[in-house]
Amino acid sequence: MFSAAWNNPSGGLRYHLRALWRRTRDWQAYRAGLATWLASWRPGRSTLAIVGPSAGHCLPLEALAPFERFVVFEIDPLARHILKRRMQAALPGRPIVWIEEDAWLRPVNEGEGIPASMLDGCALLFSNIIGQVPYMLEPGQYTGFVREWHASLFPFLEHTPWASFHDRVSGDVPPYAALPAHAKRLSDAEISALYEGDPTRTRIELNDHRSQELLPEGYSYRYLHWPLTPRMHHLIECVLGGPHL
Repeated sequence: MFSAAWNNPSGGLRYHLRALWRRTRDWQAYRAGLATWLASWRPGRSTLAIVGPSAGHCLPLEALAPFERFVVFEIDPLARHILKRRMQAALPGRPIVWIEEDAWLRPVNEGEGIPASMLDGCALLFSNIIGQVPYMLEPGQYTGFVREWHASLFPFLEHTPWASFHDRVSGDVPPYAALPAHAKRLSDAEISALYEGDPTRTRIELNDHRSQELLPEGYSYRYLHWPLTPRMHHLIECVLGGPHL
């Protein structure tokens, strides 16, 4: 049932144009679910580092109001321009440090590790990027990248409150079963079972985004359906982790 998600239309100008149209219509339920999930997070830090938010079309910025300062890692200049305008409107007066260079993929890939010095005192939010990482790398790089990523990120996350929402799987149909609101991380078999309720389909092809390979176990999970387009549906895994407060 699982295959690699190489053909995911979730970036570039095409994505931004689609998102501007869909985020107030087809994505409302998904954005509301993210807002509820983020509102449940109590990281105990006043500064939030956001990794890879693109333009934040799905990110409910109002839910980030408890934070007093932001550090945003986003290399796409168009996405950064859109997100700046949105954050200024939704979070007026909040200081924002913008990191425009690649501080995560290239340094980790070359053995330099994650940008820990830029994250001092921050809570950390991976904003729908973890499920895209395998498809941002060159063929053959992923195994070595995962090794270096684990070595530098996992020890850091042991003492840093973190959250991530990311693609777990995607396909051309939504899940048929009701999604668990709060659960442990679902296994591949449990994910597959969410899609087995339509008796007219003998096989449903799901693209595996391999996100479970890039984060340690969290302590709270939530699953949401993101109808990216009428023909492309993503199962989003939301996870909270780090030290218990």
